[in-house]
Amino acid sequence: MNKMRQHGLEVISARNTAMLEAVADLPLIVISDLFGVSATSAHGWARFAQDSWTDYLAVCSNDEAGSSQGS
Repeated sequence: MNKMRQHGLEVISARNTAMLEAVADLPLIVISDLFGVSATSAHGWARFAQDSWTDYLAVCSNDEAGSSQGS
């Protein structure tokens, strides 16, 4: 961890990014074992990763629809 900090990388940011990438590709039980978190926590991360993209895409879609109607 110290080497990461020496190069200006925040450990928590790296962990969170790794977790979000992993939940997209691996079964939740593997995530639980790999990161040492409970199955409930792994499920929460998967829901967070999915929800954030769903919400983001919905907002983008609404923005595009609103701007095309305003023209």
